[in-house]
Amino acid sequence: MISRSFSTSRRRVTAVLMVMAAVVAFGSWALWPVYDSSCAVYSGAYIPMNAPKAEADAAVQRAYDKALADGACGPKRERFHSWTQ
Repeated sequence: MISRSFSTSRRRVTAVLMVMAAVVAFGSWALWPVYDSSCAVYSGAYIPMNAPKAEADAAVQRAYDKALADGACGPKRERFHSWTQ
């Protein structure tokens, strides 16, 4: 028997779309590469408070690239990886 809260097709479609959105969101979070946990990078650059997000992200990326080239940080890795490596 169908629950009363899913008695209309609009509610069923909404519920299915919400579940699909949750699955996609979790999947993208799980597959997104992450930085090594032993690495904290600060850009050291002056970035105004009203600077666009893209400019701030670019400064952090430049600092990370420099730390990676200097050997201070490891490369990005999968969020869930084999702990035996």
